[in-house]
Amino acid sequence: MKNRRESKKPQNAAGRRWWKFWPGRDGAEEEGGREERAFRRRLQRRTAGCFFLIAALLFVSSMRLLALSGGENAEAAREQNSIRVEITRPRGTIFDANLEPLTNRTTHYRAAVAPTPQAIIALREALPEDQLEAALDRLEQQKPAVVDLEEPVYAQGITLFSVFDRYGEGAQAVHLLGYLDGSGHGASGIEKAYDQLLYTETPLSAVYTIDAGGNVLPGVEPEIEGTAGSLGDGLALTIDSRIQAVTEKAMSNLTAGAAVVMEVGTGKVRAMCSLPGFSPDNLADSLEADNAPFINRALSAYNVGSVFKPCIAAAALESGISAGLGYTCTGSMVIVERAFHCMSAHGPMTLLSALEKSCNTYFYNLALQTGAEAVYNMAKSLGFGQSHTLADGIAADAGSLPGLAVLAEQPAALANFAIGQGDLLLSPLALCSLYEAVARDGAYHAPTVVEGRVTAGKLEPAEVPAPTRVMSRQTAATIREGLVRVVQSGTGAAGAPAAGGAGGKTATAETGWIKDGRPVVQAWFAGFYPAEDPQYVIVVLGEDGVSGGATCAPVFKGICDGLAGL
Repeated sequence: MKNRRESKKPQNAAGRRWWKFWPGRDGAEEEGGREERAFRRRLQRRTAGCFFLIAALLFVSSMRLLALSGGENAEAAREQNSIRVEITRPRGTIFDANLEPLTNRTTHYRAAVAPTPQAIIALREALPEDQLEAALDRLEQQKPAVVDLEEPVYAQGITLFSVFDRYGEGAQAVHLLGYLDGSGHGASGIEKAYDQLLYTETPLSAVYTIDAGGNVLPGVEPEIEGTAGSLGDGLALTIDSRIQAVTEKAMSNLTAGAAVVMEVGTGKVRAMCSLPGFSPDNLADSLEADNAPFINRALSAYNVGSVFKPCIAAAALESGISAGLGYTCTGSMVIVERAFHCMSAHGPMTLLSALEKSCNTYFYNLALQTGAEAVYNMAKSLGFGQSHTLADGIAADAGSLPGLAVLAEQPAALANFAIGQGDLLLSPLALCSLYEAVARDGAYHAPTVVEGRVTAGKLEPAEVPAPTRVMSRQTAATIREGLVRVVQSGTGAAGAPAAGGAGGKTATAETGWIKDGRPVVQAWFAGFYPAEDPQYVIVVLGEDGVSGGATCAPVFKGICDGLAGL
């Protein structure tokens, strides 16, 4: 017999049904299975894609955090392993009106010095004793030093730089420019007013690598950060350095005082000088000096005297009073039972001759006839009694202007006002506005000292206030004629320039003070140059002077002659 195992098919119906419905055996069932499997595969792929996308994002974020953390740690480690010395802090340049630098005019050598034997030997030969001692104190501690040099010095361990002198020898208009504090910020003047524009956050530095003991590693050159700055950016002033030089030279014989030169037709200040001066590079020498050298006398208010008389003349002419109005000067005039005096008995006077001879009694009478309101309003229209801001923190003193009620109710106060005495106080800058209006066409131009911002060597002009008319052209011309006569043959003859003529007015203003047994007076000369088609107004103050003619007229002449030579 043969043993065979035979495969048997299911015989019952249930078996047949099971066989019949086995997956893949039926077409419809097979199609449904394929769709289900395809869906599952798509779902698996999408799930895997999302997983990998999230994982990638987490990885990138982790790497960024790691990089940032690593950068911070690296920077911290670098700071711990280095020592930084500041070479200089660049500062924007202050220019004159012609874009000639008033600061950063010159340079000198400055060196960062590592503690090497060669550097120490070189410094011993190059530095004066006091500077050498300070440098050696650091170098002997294995710390770098910074020194200023008159000449370049070359040796291992010495890194040379050329840095700007902020002011340097012969600095001009120092009271207007101001000075810096110990942190390099502006402490006064333009430096303070425009500190945000001029200050530089990032200094020029040398970074040395050090060991664990804080000693500079030998043979490793320092890393240089920052720049020494450039001349291209900063602020331009209306100051003309040539006119400023002329003015300062003419003022050099005065002990204390001020001078302002203003351009006719614009109100731009072309020169501003105050004495005594100071060195912005060496403030310590001036801290204990006499006569308060840090005060800008060009912006300070003083008794003015007869240089105020053109204001009274303008008020009278604008009120309809004729320049031919006559008055006989007998040497004094009684007002409310009080005698008001003149320098002499001038005899018959008109407005022009009264200006020429500076006749007080004529102006007493003129003010009384004109009336308090007219003379007060003229003074107000010229900015008198009001502080005038030139820049943030820089303003001319308001001085003192008697109130209208006082002038109207007290004839004696009006008489004093007529000759610039009494409670009247004005600054040299304020007086410039009066003479500038007279010198051209009767328009008031507010004084300005800022020409504009400088970017990459190009000027962006500042806005200039619009002028306002305070007197007619005819009134201005009449007063000019009288002031020219003052210089030609009157009290201001000592101020006559060598050429071109001029118009002006002297004053010897009483202060009421006594010094060393003598009365203290403020000497003045205010005028314009040249006589025909004036270009400049010049106001000179001699603090505690002899007289306007003796103290200030020669200074006025010197400035005029200097202007003629430009």
